[in-house]
Amino acid sequence: MAIKVPKGAGSKLGRTETVSIRLDPRLNYLCELAARSQRRTKSSFIESMLAEQIQTLVINKWREPGYGDPSTFGDAAETLWHVRESQRLVSLALIAPELMTFEEQHVWALIEENGYFWLGRWEKERWKFSTDLGSIVRDRVDECWDDLLAVAVGEKSADVLPKVTEKSGKPEHKRDIDDEIPF
Repeated sequence: MAIKVPKGAGSKLGRTETVSIRLDPRLNYLCELAARSQRRTKSSFIESMLAEQIQTLVINKWREPGYGDPSTFGDAAETLWHVRESQRLVSLALIAPELMTFEEQHVWALIEENGYFWLGRWEKERWKFSTDLGSIVRDRVDECWDDLLAVAVGEKSADVLPKVTEKSGKPEHKRDIDDEIPF
């Protein structure tokens, strides 16, 4: 979950990632020929092939039939991509949790188990919330992102995360209240 920020203003076409790949000699040669046939560089050819695959590759190919309509990475690109890492994690967790790394799962568990990050209602002194795409309060995830990461890697205690309290009848951040009743 490392964040990479482009250095300097010299990057061309806004590209910020370099990927090294190994190709066997045969595949490398054929890739070079295919790139030549389109008057492209090898990296431009590979990039276009990746973009094409992303449009057609099904995200949830391991899920049981009937779980939902099959969706491709291209179909979900607008939902999956966001400039903030916190929002990418939320979308991935709700759309394709089976693709999450162990570290991402750990952060997601902190979010999923904490009512502060979800819309809900009080029922008999208990905060009831639903963990779905329409119920998450993304601004709260952004607000607590650094603490969530620190708790996930053991640098901070879970006590730094906000809790749902009854003081005002809605979720509140721990820093904003004196008495706290966690749910």
